[in-house]
Amino acid sequence: MIVRTATIVLFSFAATLAQASSAYFQSVPVVEVEPIYSVTRTPVDRTVCWEEKTYERTHRSRSSATSTVVGAILGGVIGNQFGGGSGKKVATVAGAALGGSIGRDAARNNHPDRYRPVMEERCTVQRDYEERNTISSYRVSYLYEGQVHQTTMRDHPGDQMRVRISVTPVP
Repeated sequence: MIVRTATIVLFSFAATLAQASSAYFQSVPVVEVEPIYSVTRTPVDRTVCWEEKTYERTHRSRSSATSTVVGAILGGVIGNQFGGGSGKKVATVAGAALGGSIGRDAARNNHPDRYRPVMEERCTVQRDYEERNTISSYRVSYLYEGQVHQTTMRDHPGDQMRVRISVTPVP
């Protein structure tokens, strides 16, 4: 019973609204169309390259092992002068190792690394923006019952456009 009553009330309310407001469509002449512009920014990437001087290491010539060998012999001889018994052997081996290392380092210092200039291309991507005026909508003036009205539309309406006429009674 309650559901049936609620349904009747709802349909009665909808019928009242339908009678209270009626709408129809009519074609009206367009008087003026003015485009409305907006600025759009479009990213544009471009590659920029340039020549840059860098340095590359040249391979040094292989030096002979003479400096290392002579350093090891001299270090061994000097190390042999110290200690006694097995300590003398340890001192000789340590002196030879130290002398060989000193000889190798001395040879490297006589032949330092060399570098030569070379030109290399370097590139980077730069982003610029193109700005463009584009039509975003139209301000449309149209004539209805002797009066000019205005609206904004997304598309150009042409010479005629349809309008919805809504009539609502005043209580």
